[in-house]
Amino acid sequence: MLMCNRLALGAFAALLTMVSVAIGADDPPPYASATEAYRQGVKALKSGRPATALPALEYAALRGVLGAQVKLARAYASGREVPKDDAKAFSYFEQIADQQADISPSSPIAKYAAEAFVALGQYYLDGIPSRPLAANPSYAVDLFRHAASYFGNAEAQYRLARLYMNGTGVEKNVGLAVNWLAIAAKKQHAASQATLGEILWRGQDVRERRARGLALIILAHENALANGKEPQWIGALYKEAFGNADQPTRKDAKALLPELGGVKAKSVLPAAKPKPAEMLAMPAGEQADEPGTPSSDAAVDTGAPAPAPIGLSVGFGTGTGTEPGGLKP
Repeated sequence: MLMCNRLALGAFAALLTMVSVAIGADDPPPYASATEAYRQGVKALKSGRPATALPALEYAALRGVLGAQVKLARAYASGREVPKDDAKAFSYFEQIADQQADISPSSPIAKYAAEAFVALGQYYLDGIPSRPLAANPSYAVDLFRHAASYFGNAEAQYRLARLYMNGTGVEKNVGLAVNWLAIAAKKQHAASQATLGEILWRGQDVRERRARGLALIILAHENALANGKEPQWIGALYKEAFGNADQPTRKDAKALLPELGGVKAKSVLPAAKPKPAEMLAMPAGEQADEPGTPSSDAAVDTGAPAPAPIGLSVGFGTGTGTEPGGLKP
């Protein structure tokens, strides 16, 4: 049976131990509000004062301010602004996922919930010796699947596809891997385009389609450059495929580019009330109603039926294994 309570158990107690400011029963609160603590923490972090930023952000995070939880999770995961600490990053991502598991995919803050699921999935895939957290690939599959199916997150769809390709934590299924890659590739996810393109280019477990494979590799190369940094493996794949393609194949590939969506353009989101930044600064119990306009990564756009929304603390991972089918990349 899948572990359904790993994300919820102990999260609150773990956060209590991370709060740096001890508050006595008769002491006045150190901040005017949780929201104000969040704002002070963000300002201090941006100005390179982590010793001031961390207590403020921890105070806000403990009181349910999503923005503070996100800031701390990212900071500890990356190690750029504070010393890298995967155990602390896991705890904050865990809290975000547990609180936001069944938030509407059309909410402007749903992307932060999806990000938490993806991060937790990778932690369960790799394990965290310092926590300690043992690697659990099958549970990682479930976390990626929730972010991929319910939230329509392209990164989760890509990582889930890789697990199906390799048979890691799940029975190997190249067909499902290709379908998940195709869904993410339609969203101009560069790694998905490159991986799917290579499969088609080389004819790996599928019928070889060199022109379409090359077209996807070209798009992956251009989208990666547009994002500011191209992973080395995508650049190497592009050079190999384009360099080895004959002129007719190159011509056919270029003709397919419009059909495959072209290079990703910057999306302009409609105005929403309240704005996502404002919602991030609100404690969880004070968040306003969610707008009804779906985002580009909402579940309705995934190509797969969404599983029933269910919070992690009440049984996430029990029977939500919906997979896409019938797609032809």
